[in-house]
Amino acid sequence: MTASSANDDYTYRNQVNAAIDQLRLALETKDTGERIRLLNGALNNTGNAIGQLAQFNADGTRRPPRE
Repeated sequence: MTASSANDDYTYRNQVNAAIDQLRLALETKDTGERIRLLNGALNNTGNAIGQLAQFNADGTRRPPRE
């Protein structure tokens, strides 16, 4: 794995782990406002992770930029 792809993998995993943590916290809190904030954060991190994955082909090579 090259340094660039290792960094991309770290970014993706970090976003997924943050989303999972936010979902766990949302289940534990009784405060509706806090729960909504956590769920919105989890959705945002999930979207970022999906966007990160969309930059790569199935074999791990980087896709060319879209115009």
